[in-house]
Amino acid sequence: MKPLLIAFFIMISLNLDAQRTNKHTPVLQKGVYISFNPHSLLEAEQGAVGVGVGYRVTRRIEVWTELNYLFRGFFHPDDEFRNLHGFRSITSFKYFYNNKHGFFAGAELRVKKYSFDDKSSFENLQAGDSLFNFKYKPAHTLIGGGIFWGKRFKLGASGKFELEGNIGIGVKYRMIDRKNVPVGYTQIKYRAPDTRPNTDEEAAYPYFPATVRFIYHL
Repeated sequence: MKPLLIAFFIMISLNLDAQRTNKHTPVLQKGVYISFNPHSLLEAEQGAVGVGVGYRVTRRIEVWTELNYLFRGFFHPDDEFRNLHGFRSITSFKYFYNNKHGFFAGAELRVKKYSFDDKSSFENLQAGDSLFNFKYKPAHTLIGGGIFWGKRFKLGASGKFELEGNIGIGVKYRMIDRKNVPVGYTQIKYRAPDTRPNTDEEAAYPYFPATVRFIYHL
C-alpha cells in the first residue's frame, strides 16, 4: 500500500502546474462513466479483476459501484488458497466538496465472498476423535464499511479520461463456513507465530483502502 500512496501524492504534485494553467476548466464531467483498478490484479490476499460504473446524480453527489472476480493471488506459496474463486462488490457515495480541483469525501460498503481448498485439523470432544490434515473447503464472507478522501485528475484536454486516487479507513467482519467438515467436529485452534493477520478467524478487523482508478466518461 505504501508505494501506491507515494505514487498518488506524486501525481498530485505533477498536476499542480496543469491546474494553474487550466484552472477554470471543470475537472469533472456529468453522466455515466466506467472505471478500472489496475493494481487489483496484484493485491496481496486475492487477485481481483473487474470494472466499476459511476453516475453523477447532482453537481456534487456521485454514486459508484464495482464488481470484481476474485482468484488466487500471485504471492502465495503453492500449498495455500488452492482453487480460490469468489467475488467482491464495492459501492460508494461521494461528495465533491471542491469541484474546481476534484476533491471529494465519501463512504463505502464492501461485500466479499470466496472459497478455496484447504487442510486443517478438527476434533470431536464428545466422541473423543480427531481428524488431522483433513481436506475441507472454507467459504469466507466479509462485510465492511468505511470512509475515504480522494482527488480526481483530468487526463487530456477533453476530460473524457480521468485518474482518481483515494485513501481511507474502515471496519470489516469475517464469517467462515467450513464446508465438508463432519457434524460435531470443530477446528483445533493452534497457529504458529506469524506477523501476518489471521485470515482464518471470525472477527472484526480494520482495513485501510488505498486505490488508484482510471476513469472513462461515456
